[in-house]
Amino acid sequence: MTVASSLSSRASSSRTNTLAVTKILPILLLITAVKFLLIPSYFSTDFDVHRNWLAITRHLPLSSWYFEDLQGRTVHTLDYPPGFAWFEYFLSNNFVTTSLVGSGWLDDKCLDLLPDDDNVPSERCVTFQRCTVILSDVILFFGAYFVARSTNLNVPKGVDVEEASALTFLLIATNPGLIVLDHIHFQYNGMLLGLLLCSVACIIRGAPKDTTAVQVKNSNERRAASNQMWELSGAALFALLLAMKHLYVTLAPLFFVHLLRHHCFVAKKGREEESSSAVLHFSFTRFVLLAAVTLVCLLGPFLPFFVQQNAWGQIEQILKRLFPFGRGLVHDYWAANVWALYLFAGRVSSYIIRMPFVPESIRKIVESFSQVPFSEPPPHFVALCLLIGLAPALICAWKAAGAELGCQLKGSLKVNPWAGSFFMYAVCFSFLEFSLVLLRTWFSFPRPKKVFSSFSAFMLGYHVHEKAIMTAIIPLTSLATTSRENARLFIRTSMFGLFGLFPLLFRPDELLMKSFLYLTWMLFAIYRLESLLFKDSRILFCKESTSYQSHF
Repeated sequence: MTVASSLSSRASSSRTNTLAVTKILPILLLITAVKFLLIPSYFSTDFDVHRNWLAITRHLPLSSWYFEDLQGRTVHTLDYPPGFAWFEYFLSNNFVTTSLVGSGWLDDKCLDLLPDDDNVPSERCVTFQRCTVILSDVILFFGAYFVARSTNLNVPKGVDVEEASALTFLLIATNPGLIVLDHIHFQYNGMLLGLLLCSVACIIRGAPKDTTAVQVKNSNERRAASNQMWELSGAALFALLLAMKHLYVTLAPLFFVHLLRHHCFVAKKGREEESSSAVLHFSFTRFVLLAAVTLVCLLGPFLPFFVQQNAWGQIEQILKRLFPFGRGLVHDYWAANVWALYLFAGRVSSYIIRMPFVPESIRKIVESFSQVPFSEPPPHFVALCLLIGLAPALICAWKAAGAELGCQLKGSLKVNPWAGSFFMYAVCFSFLEFSLVLLRTWFSFPRPKKVFSSFSAFMLGYHVHEKAIMTAIIPLTSLATTSRENARLFIRTSMFGLFGLFPLLFRPDELLMKSFLYLTWMLFAIYRLESLLFKDSRILFCKESTSYQSHF
């Protein structure tokens, strides 16, 4: 009877999974069709940047990749880590690209080294590069599906698990911010965020699950080995992500602390047999294995540069390209973070201090004690501020990982609901209030802390781009279906974060299109989350009103 019920349950689960795929497949086809329709649309100078990178990796030897600037005639130099350079090399040297060039469909100029005053691309060149972005979104779709399937056990009681997973996938795959950034403005953010989602999903699967004491006794070793493999996979994927785009290095402290505590420490019983306390022992073997896997994936793309004649010169040049601190504290288009407010306050104070009604004596006193407008803080000071901003999440990650190990040893793990409202505090209010809230809360999975780390990097990072907010919005999407508070937070963050990307499309021709994408997606997200989480008063994660109204 037990076997029959188990088989029936598996068959039901299989049917449900098929139904979920059937639901999302038409949406995927529709969004892909929209991306093809956007091929002739406006593109920024980032298109020229990536076209030049294709030319560099196609025509130049490895030793010249990070040195070439056409004798100062181009500013579109290679300034991404070697992992992304190898990705560009694959795009420019594969069989399909060679066939397109050989048949004459793709003009030679598209992949030639061109100065900035003579790099106007042909229509087929635009089509070729747009299609590479569309194809790279397969990694985004896989990451979205993987993280949705990895978090489907943490939805409130009464919520359909497969419906919640499908909604999470759709909200990530159809995010208008990625459409604007990648398929109009032109970049490969979807592929990189897909890698990040895969890494987070692996670490989630490596966390201990709810279990009983009997299950722990019978399958503890097997489950521990499975968890270990998932965590190693997550570390490897994140290291590969860093090798492709170094701006994700702000998340590295969180991954390091969580994996160090959760992967490298092993929970064992206390000396007394009847004791229920857990003692955590550091496993040097696990640490060495984790370090080896991470270093291989991180440094692997760098190895070909190490074997060049001037190896140290190559590494020095790569680091100069990756961290050009001479570009200044903020980007030309200011991201809405702490440093933008700081510089804005400096300009306002500079304007006020020069007003005629300000007495000369007061003006001299102010100028003697401070520089008006305010001077830009050096990079090392910004890095210190960022580490302080990350400290609450790191402390929480360390405590949560240790708590998980202790609960796993005792034979049961109670996963606390995720309280997500503090993320919005990090964006809109003070870091002090947010830190106090976070220090009082322990979480069972790394996603809330990862979202906080992304917010901290956006708010306190050096030379932050406006697109960095997507590093917080996309992982936050996986939390939207887990509670009402997280749904509210997701809607509010997406509302303001995506709106902040609008100035990237500054031409009047794109006004209707970006407004339609934004409003349609926001209305869809609000309607589906309300129908999923707010339709039944029995779905509760905290004490709140159950009346059905606009909860966002």
